[in-house]
Amino acid sequence: METTYNLNESEQNRFNELMEGTYRKVYNMAFRLAGNRADAEDLTQEAFFRAYRSFREFEGDRPFENWIFRIVTRLFLDMLRTRRRRIKAVSYDTPLSNGSGDENLYFEMPDNGSNPEQKVLETSFSEDLQRALNSLSPEQRLLITLADVEGVAYKEIAEILGKPVGTIRSRLHRTHKAIRARLEQIRKETQVQTTAAPIRWVTSH
Repeated sequence: METTYNLNESEQNRFNELMEGTYRKVYNMAFRLAGNRADAEDLTQEAFFRAYRSFREFEGDRPFENWIFRIVTRLFLDMLRTRRRRIKAVSYDTPLSNGSGDENLYFEMPDNGSNPEQKVLETSFSEDLQRALNSLSPEQRLLITLADVEGVAYKEIAEILGKPVGTIRSRLHRTHKAIRARLEQIRKETQVQTTAAPIRWVTSH
């Protein structure tokens, strides 16, 4: 990694250690939010770029994981707003500029394990639950991902989204009801399909 933004060697080493320890969780979170690999990769790289740029603002007494989750969340919300307004086409294939006129900055992590899609599938979600989550709006999926998947406290979610804690609780309650209703519908559909499946008779010759 290039020495930029005046981080000393100790700070850079610390950042690299924190990034390596959280990279996969951040990617998985971005994947659940965005729903596709390309956006997840872009959100993850941009999140760590911004974290690196602002690393001296990080309060070491707070979990780095929560801090980087906040960055990912804001980037995701920005992406939604940009796409909804359709102001301009956004390309996520270009390298990230460090804004100082120097060479572009990249973050690359070795991948010695399963690919990202396999990692997502290896979570504790059942297939039915994943289908229910995919049926939610991006905002609802964001709340579930933060609160139920990543275990972020309601107060922290409220700070990230700029909403009162009571609003977060209320929206999560409605979202949980929506998931339960969707799960029930999915299971009924599965049961009907199973019942309606043709029976194959085996005859002896």
